[in-house]
Amino acid sequence: MWASAPHTPENAEGREPRGRDIKKTVRNAVISIIIGGAIVWLLLSEIDPRDVPRAIGNVPLLSLLLAFLLYATSVYLKAVRFKIILRAGISLRQLFPIVSLYMFFANILPMRTGELSYVYLLKKQAKTPGTKSFASLIVGGIADFAVILVAMFIVGWHLRDVLAKGFSRFLSALTQKSEAFIQATRDNLLLYAIAAVFLIGFITGMVLLKRRKHRVWHYASIMKAKATEVGRELADISFDIRLLGIIVCSVLIISFRFGTQWYLVRSMGITIGIWKLSFALLFGVLFSLIPIHGPAGFGTVEAPWVAALLLLNIPRKDAITSGFGLHIIIILYCVILGLYGALNLRGKTQDSRR
Repeated sequence: MWASAPHTPENAEGREPRGRDIKKTVRNAVISIIIGGAIVWLLLSEIDPRDVPRAIGNVPLLSLLLAFLLYATSVYLKAVRFKIILRAGISLRQLFPIVSLYMFFANILPMRTGELSYVYLLKKQAKTPGTKSFASLIVGGIADFAVILVAMFIVGWHLRDVLAKGFSRFLSALTQKSEAFIQATRDNLLLYAIAAVFLIGFITGMVLLKRRKHRVWHYASIMKAKATEVGRELADISFDIRLLGIIVCSVLIISFRFGTQWYLVRSMGITIGIWKLSFALLFGVLFSLIPIHGPAGFGTVEAPWVAALLLLNIPRKDAITSGFGLHIIIILYCVILGLYGALNLRGKTQDSRR
């Protein structure tokens, strides 16, 4: 029988942070579910919920298949980009199922925790170090962010007059609501109570932070060490002709993703101009970088899409219906790709054991 490790303060401290991390993850997931659910309820209360399945039902089967090919192509191009970044050690035939399964987890799991599946799968299937996998995610994300910013500038410049009018309407409505709120709370102590709660919370947080100062420094040292390892991996990437390949792949990935959604919206019978649709798509992608999504991202994915289209004076019904319709179809595509990736990797694992 193996002897158990002695219960020392070091062991207890090592287990305690893991327990807190689990509690923190669960807490964040619950918060994201509540936020997402509230947004879904607010949006669907503005339309007839049956409009969403009707819009999806309007898409012909052939159009669904063609849109899936466009989406699968964008995922394949993402695998090509990871191949360029990672260089040797794994083939596209190995990488595409991994990226397909990664896309499923990235779109289903909350708080962007699905990103970890890419690191895990690469380590398990190709023995790729975690820091190298994580560095490839960072490089791909930076490339996407740069392409999206350039595209957003071009689209925003084209829509500058419409956007200016939209912001003017938004500020006018916000001013009216603010004045109404101030008028309603002028004769009571609601604002003072809210301020007192925030002040008490701030003081309590500072006291707890001071008590756990050594733990904060402990976490900071771990993060610093991991960041240093990832930094070394990034420094090892030579940005020669590969940089051009990464940028070209990023442009194509965004283009095929846009093509998928534009084609689906047109197939739903919803009329949204290509420039306005591009702005909503790009704004939604930028918003998705914030790790606040709940399971499958329902609510937090539709919110920026609907907000961008309303800003561009698209009818509320079309904005909300297209947002939910597109999201549901994309989730369906991710499930199909996830099944393909899981079955492919399972088959390879069984073959390796024989």
